[in-house]
Amino acid sequence: MRYFNRIIIAINTLLFIAVGVFFVSVSVNAGLNKIVADNLNTILANLNTQFAARFVVFTVGAILLLIALLTIIGNIQNKINERTVVLQSPLGDIMVSLSAIEDFSKIIKNQVAGIKEIRGRVTSKRKGLNVTAWATLYSDRSVADATQEIQEAIIQYIKYTLGIETEIKPRIIVSKVVYKAPQESGKGKK
Repeated sequence: MRYFNRIIIAINTLLFIAVGVFFVSVSVNAGLNKIVADNLNTILANLNTQFAARFVVFTVGAILLLIALLTIIGNIQNKINERTVVLQSPLGDIMVSLSAIEDFSKIIKNQVAGIKEIRGRVTSKRKGLNVTAWATLYSDRSVADATQEIQEAIIQYIKYTLGIETEIKPRIIVSKVVYKAPQESGKGKK
C-alpha cells in the first residue's frame, strides 16, 4: 500500500504542476489565450456532437475523481496505522494505541530519580517502535546516569506492557537541567 500511495502522490503532484503551469502561461501570454480559447471551443463543440469525445472526457474525469478518493483513503489509512500497534494473539489481533504507550512518562517519572518532567512520543514503523522522550532533569544527578536509567526504564516498560521482544532504542532529549538545592539533614528545623 505504501508504494501505491507514493504513486498517487506523484500523480497528484504532476497534475497540480500541469494545471499551475497552464494557468500561469495563459494569464501571462495573450497569444496563448487565443489558442486555448479556440481549442476549448472546438472541444466543447465536439462534446455536443461526438460520443467518443464525451466518453474520453468522462473517463478522464472519473480517473481524476478516483485518484482524489484514493488519496483521501490512503492518508486516513496511514494515520490509523501510524497511531496503533497490532499485537498477534491466538484469539485475534490486538490494537494498542500509541498514546497508551506514551503514558510511560507518568510511570517513569516516579521510577527514576532526578526527573522533574518527562513527556514522550511513540511512532510505529515497519522496523519497530521509535520512542522519543523530552526530559527536564534536576541538577543533583549526572545527565548521563539519569538518561541511561530513563532509557532502561522505557525499554522495560514497553516490553512489559506490550509483551514484545522488539529492539527499542529510545532517544532522550534533555530540554532543561533545573537546579535543585541539596537537601540539608535537619538544619534549621525544630
